[in-house]
Amino acid sequence: MELEKRNTLILSIAQGLSVTTTNINMINTGLVGTILATHSSYATIPLSLQFLTIALTLIPVSLLMGKFGRRPMFLIGAMSAFVGCLVIAFAIYCKLFSLFILGSILLGFSQANQQFYRYAAADNVSISLKSKAISLVLAGGLIAAILGPEVSRYSFDFFPDYIYLATYLFAAIIQIINFLILIFINIKKPIPSKKTNRPLGDVLLQKNLIIAILAAAVGYSLMSFIMTATPLQIVNVCKLGDSASATVIQWHVIAMFAPSFFTGTIINSLGNRKVMMIGLFLYAFSISFTIIGQTIEHFWIALFLCGLGWNFLYVGGSDIIAKSALPEERAKVQGVTDFIIFVFVATGSFLAGALHSTLGWEIMMFYTSIPIFILFMSIIIINPDGGIRARY
Repeated sequence: MELEKRNTLILSIAQGLSVTTTNINMINTGLVGTILATHSSYATIPLSLQFLTIALTLIPVSLLMGKFGRRPMFLIGAMSAFVGCLVIAFAIYCKLFSLFILGSILLGFSQANQQFYRYAAADNVSISLKSKAISLVLAGGLIAAILGPEVSRYSFDFFPDYIYLATYLFAAIIQIINFLILIFINIKKPIPSKKTNRPLGDVLLQKNLIIAILAAAVGYSLMSFIMTATPLQIVNVCKLGDSASATVIQWHVIAMFAPSFFTGTIINSLGNRKVMMIGLFLYAFSISFTIIGQTIEHFWIALFLCGLGWNFLYVGGSDIIAKSALPEERAKVQGVTDFIIFVFVATGSFLAGALHSTLGWEIMMFYTSIPIFILFMSIIIINPDGGIRARY
């Protein structure tokens, strides 16, 4: 039990530090892209390629974890983020968009490793504690909510001739700390069950798992879609300033991770179906505020509700995924499910920059109602709680 608690604490801190770097990049990447790209519509391409890299490397990373263990890959991921931040800083110094893309790809590989922090915490706990383990690790993101925007706010113009360069240097330093913390992780390899190993297709075609993947994918891709475009709208269109953008994103990230202290308990009490429904209603209110106004208050409320919606959909979906695979199936199932999720996320990020540039803020926000409605009808038709089979 002590080892389980220590691993959860380490992974929670590592989650916070990893998401801090991710958060810093999310706040600034579109703005850096606007400076370095030849056209404003290309500004979010590095972030989109970052998400695409996550999607493409999730399965190999998961399989490597199944073979060599979680710890080596987590350490490699932290080093990849460190190098990626340095490459982006150098890209800003040299004003090279191609290097910016390379650094973003390295950050994407790092994030592919980070995605398994929540599953690593759930690996060695009993079925009744998996929801709490996942949510407590994600709660570590509160570190990012405080640290990421503050670093962005006070460091972006530290070198006046090279805007945002210092921000990425600080992000690199954070990953050195993350590496040192991850050295102390000790995840036991799962003991294979005595049950027959099922074909991957049979596992993935469980109705409850399909809903879980769809919920996590919609929740994460909508968050990516909205969060990618928000700094561009606040800074470049509404002219509210970098500080306003950092404040909005800060509270957005707080809303993403603060509920994780009790999301696991809520899932155990209400079930995944109701939790997912709450997430959808929060997203619907979020979209309403993005459309009815563009003051700092509208952006703040919209992004705060967006963060809450992400938490309920993503944690609810992840909980079902963690419980749906036997120990020997985890590497394949978790890799494939997260691959599907991040294909959606990458698509959302790709569309955000293009739609914001061509259609404008209000119309692109209106389009988000489509996946919300599809997921709502899917949950109504299929009860995800009814199909969960606990896997030890």
